[in-house]
Amino acid sequence: MGLGSNHVTGTTINNWRPNIWASEVLSARESALVLANLVKRYDRDVATKGKTVEIPNLSNLTAYAKVANTQVTLNAPTEGKTTITIDQHWESSVLIEDFAEVQSAYDAASEYRTKTGYAIAEKMDNFIADDMKTNFTQTVGTYGVALSYSAILDAKQKLDEAKAPMTERYFVVTPKGHRDLLGIDEFVRYDAMGAASQPSGFRTGRVGMILGNDVFMSQNLVVTAGTPTQNNCLFFQREAYALAVQTQPKTEMQRKTEYLGDLIVTQALWGGKVLRNDHGVTVKC
Repeated sequence: MGLGSNHVTGTTINNWRPNIWASEVLSARESALVLANLVKRYDRDVATKGKTVEIPNLSNLTAYAKVANTQVTLNAPTEGKTTITIDQHWESSVLIEDFAEVQSAYDAASEYRTKTGYAIAEKMDNFIADDMKTNFTQTVGTYGVALSYSAILDAKQKLDEAKAPMTERYFVVTPKGHRDLLGIDEFVRYDAMGAASQPSGFRTGRVGMILGNDVFMSQNLVVTAGTPTQNNCLFFQREAYALAVQTQPKTEMQRKTEYLGDLIVTQALWGGKVLRNDHGVTVKC
């Protein structure tokens, strides 16, 4: 005899079936933050006061042939200056009401405090990437065409011709640029680079070396969607760009009784500028 359809099912005992919440939150992924650590910094100069950083320029002098029985030829250059304006003031804030905090199974204040700090750091990285791309006048490569070893050599040549120091040169690539690099033999072969030059532990953003220069991958470089999509990688020496952070990312918490909650605010104040235009190249791909 059949038992019919009056069964105890998941629907009939639905109220007995709890939703189990994980012990950890699933945090949104974060970009590799690299650029602020690769450029020249003037933080100390504006740590306590000031609206600009005035950097005096120093010209090269001319050598003259000494003619017997004549006085020397004097150099008298008119020196200029480079100005960094501290005008980037950014904040990231969240207010957590007591009702939400008390009933939450997680430490909401701690989790969101971390995210406000990251929001500011990412904004600074984006600012530098956009400023470099906008103001570097030297370019190599072609949008929509895979990054090539020849384009990298062209970028290196531009820095060599500008007398940029061989030290502290960096190549920062987009995810697509990194993919293209992995197809370049000179980048991936140990015998071309030397095993000792391979990254140890892959510190944040660093993905290898090419031509003796550290290579970093960043999701914060300027990528413009289109046909083709425009990827803007950056090859530069540290003094190509100057950053002056007057207020380092600082987080404060304040009790807001009128809202029965806690306000979390992270802020930073900085300015940046291309310092030596000929020390930087936008590499298109």
